[in-house]
Amino acid sequence: MRTRFLVFAVVATLVGLAIDVYVYRRWRRFARERPRLRWTLVPLAVLAGVMPLVMPGFVLGSRWWEGGTLRGVVIGLWAFHYVPRTLIAAWLLVVDAVRGVGWIGRWIARRGATGGTDDGLGMNDMPTTTAVETRPSGVSTATAGDPVVSIDIPTATADAMSRRDAVRAIGWAAAAVPFVAVGTGLFKTVYDFEVRRLDVPIAGLDRALDGLRIVQVSDLHAGSFPSHRPVRAAFDLVLEERGDLIAITGDFVNNDAAELAIVARELPRLRAPLGVVGCLGNHDHYADVPDVLAAVRATGIDVIVNESRTRRIDGAELRIVGTDNTGFRQRFADLPAALSALPPRADDPAMRLLLAHDPTFWDLEARAAGFDLMLAGHTHGGQIGIEHPDALRWSLARLSYARWAGLYTDTGDRGPAHVYVNRGLGTTGPPLRLGIRPEVTVLTLRRA
Repeated sequence: MRTRFLVFAVVATLVGLAIDVYVYRRWRRFARERPRLRWTLVPLAVLAGVMPLVMPGFVLGSRWWEGGTLRGVVIGLWAFHYVPRTLIAAWLLVVDAVRGVGWIGRWIARRGATGGTDDGLGMNDMPTTTAVETRPSGVSTATAGDPVVSIDIPTATADAMSRRDAVRAIGWAAAAVPFVAVGTGLFKTVYDFEVRRLDVPIAGLDRALDGLRIVQVSDLHAGSFPSHRPVRAAFDLVLEERGDLIAITGDFVNNDAAELAIVARELPRLRAPLGVVGCLGNHDHYADVPDVLAAVRATGIDVIVNESRTRRIDGAELRIVGTDNTGFRQRFADLPAALSALPPRADDPAMRLLLAHDPTFWDLEARAAGFDLMLAGHTHGGQIGIEHPDALRWSLARLSYARWAGLYTDTGDRGPAHVYVNRGLGTTGPPLRLGIRPEVTVLTLRRA
């Protein structure tokens, strides 16, 4: 484990240093020509030397997995420094690549125009100039012996140069946009919890279950919160919905059961008539699973691991199945064991609800098992993306997951079958969300 952290520290330091130096050198060329900006060079040089060491030093020198205010501050500042700079560096690389291609094209064209000759000193690469002959004063006509003075006047005009400078200035001004966006994502959107409400049609749903409300949260990632206060605000929204059942679909922690101390006072507040149920996620396996289970179950939450529960409502039955995580290089789910206590699906008209952390489990096993609704999380909605219901829905998660956020409907043997992917409460990696708000979901069952 220590070796892995040392490798991370070295790689993170080198990558951070490369980004800082590259962006700083480009900024220095721009700022040196403008006296009002030269004062920025010293503080930016200091940051370029210090920031690459901040995250590796924090990881190696602290119990970072326990979360807390210091972890939130350090990771937040690190993200605010590097996320915008990475975007700026990527853009500068594109600009440099375009310039490089243009330079190669002009060099090839000049060689073709001169018949492929070259003086060996790169003189053919010099800017095109015009030679103007002048004569000493008092000499009105040219003779063979007259001395000639050549003055090179560049063909580029002052207007062209001023336009180029204006474009550079606009480009560097636009570099402020990523800092504004990341700052908003770090300090506003990341805790801007959203309640999403939707009806879910279930084929053959018993009339007693028509209108039953399930409140889902996912991906708590307790260590991603600086304190219990954001979690309290999210759980206040959960309790205000007065759901019949509360479901938590995995990733209670980031890496260690000790993180649960941050939210220990909040979890027992969750109560519902049909109970509070949950399943494990991939991050819960990065910690010691027995410790995570013991700590969560001590708060009154029924974490279902490859088992099932049956709830009875006015003579109707609701089957709740929970599996361990399968997906993201883990295979801990045992669906046959989870279903073993239930009647065969062909003989059982009761609605079946599955809690499974990773949405890819639907295609792997769950779809064929005849579930009416699967609740998942894991993707966080990508944390960075665009969601406009009438125009565009895209996020980083879409690059890896066909089902990355919201409700997805397939055709099952009994009628519509659904998967809902929750966008999560906490974060993984930088405590950052851009365009993808953390979510509390209210799903109301409707008879189809």
